[in-house]
Amino acid sequence: MQVLVTGGAGYIGSQMVRQLLEKKIEVVIADSLEMGHRAAVPNGVPLCEGNIGDEKFLRDLFMRYAFDAVMHFAGYIEMKESVENPAKYFRNNSAFTNGLLDAMVRANVRQFVFSSSAGVYGDPTQVPILETHPTVPTNPYGESKLIIEKMLRWYDTSHGVRSIALRYFNAAGATLDGNFGEDHPTESHIIPLAFRAAQQKKPFTIFGGDYPTRDGSCIRDYVHIIDLCDAHLCVLDALMNGHPTTAYNVGIGLGYSNKEIVEAVRKVSGIEFEVRIGPRRPGDASESVADTARLRAELGWAPRVSDLETIVTSAWQWHRGHPEGYGDR
Repeated sequence: MQVLVTGGAGYIGSQMVRQLLEKKIEVVIADSLEMGHRAAVPNGVPLCEGNIGDEKFLRDLFMRYAFDAVMHFAGYIEMKESVENPAKYFRNNSAFTNGLLDAMVRANVRQFVFSSSAGVYGDPTQVPILETHPTVPTNPYGESKLIIEKMLRWYDTSHGVRSIALRYFNAAGATLDGNFGEDHPTESHIIPLAFRAAQQKKPFTIFGGDYPTRDGSCIRDYVHIIDLCDAHLCVLDALMNGHPTTAYNVGIGLGYSNKEIVEAVRKVSGIEFEVRIGPRRPGDASESVADTARLRAELGWAPRVSDLETIVTSAWQWHRGHPEGYGDR
């Protein structure tokens, strides 16, 4: 089997490549390296450098290789930026994915695994969140992902492209050996930001301390990237065996508060740093936790390493060993 991984030099995409290789699956990466890192690409894996918004790049790619499936990780992820520049997100995330799907149709590739987001739900009206929860995004990032999910249903109906969208909650952690981890050009995730504060001995701000939660800070569901990629392997296998188009949540069904995350960072790093409570950020829900019963029951997935200690310890090994990230920016 040969799989195209778009965004395969990125945080989650590169880990996906490593786990596909462990399963003896042949991989080709397409990545513009705008967000990804050449150093994250495993040795020997073809890296086709280009943007999936480039139709010629896609045509050449699908003419050169005979893919059995596509795993799509290439996309922008910053919610705040999406509000400031919605066109960037609708173009890069939604329109470029449309072009990728068209290239698949032309090449007769009919299996597609999509990196979606819990952002499609918007502010939850019930927790834990089921896949049947209303999809009412509160920002263009979530809307861009929902648009793609809607596209996928029609590409199945019209062209027989079967797909499964995985709605991530909060991907976290690093490889257990600490060699590969999270390094975004603009970081917005709490765990790397807290470690950065620890390493630089600077104050860290938690946004909001008066939410109706157990300690007043927001609660989120975190899934280790290894478990997240395990879910993609389950989905790929299901699609190759005829599974119909659908969407699944990926989380662990358990939430940790921002204060608990920061305390875990302090404990694991052994570094004390000042923690401040700032104002709430607009649009932040009090609590967002996944109901993953369908994924577990239907595809047999279960998290292996998504306990908070493993997530934070693996992330610390990465950040401690790579204070400048991959060092290529």
